[in-house]
Amino acid sequence: MFRVVLALVGVIAGAAFARDAHAEKIAIVDTQKIISESIIGKAAKNNLEAQIKKEQAKLAAIKADFDKQKAELEKQAAILSGSALATRRESLGKKQVELQRAFQEVQEKLAKLNEAELAKVVEQIGDVVEELADDRGYSFVFERDRQSVLFASEKIDITEEVVKILDKKKVSL
Repeated sequence: MFRVVLALVGVIAGAAFARDAHAEKIAIVDTQKIISESIIGKAAKNNLEAQIKKEQAKLAAIKADFDKQKAELEKQAAILSGSALATRRESLGKKQVELQRAFQEVQEKLAKLNEAELAKVVEQIGDVVEELADDRGYSFVFERDRQSVLFASEKIDITEEVVKILDKKKVSL
C-alpha cells in the first residue's frame, strides 16, 4: 500500500513538473546568421577587412624590400669577397627573421582584432536577446548550434527579429 501511495505521489509530482516545464517559453537564435546578416555584423567584418588590407600592404612592402636585397645579393655573390658575402648573407638572414616575425605579429594582431570585433557584436546581440526575453517572457534562449541543439522548430527561432532590432538601433562599433 505504501508503495502504491508513493508511486501515486511520484506520478502527480511528475505531471505537475511536466506541466510547469511545458509552460516555460523557449527561443533559439543563430548567432552566426545574425553576425553575417545584421548591419553591425557586416560593419565588424568590413572593419576587419580594412585592417587586413592595411596590414597586408605593410607586409608587402617589407617583403618587397627583402626580395630586392636578396636579388641584389644573388647578382653580386660572384664578385663579393668571402667575408663580405658572409656578412651580406647574415644581414639577409636577419631580414628574413624580421619578415617572419612581422608576419607572425600581424597574424596575432588580426586575430585579436577579430576577437574584439566579434565580442562587440556578440555583446550587442546578447543585449537584444535579453530585451526580447524579458519582453516576451522567455525562460530560455538557446544558441542554434549543431553540437548543442539537434533540432529546433522555426516557430521558436527569433534570429530574424534580433537582426531587425539590431538594424533599427543602428548600433555603432
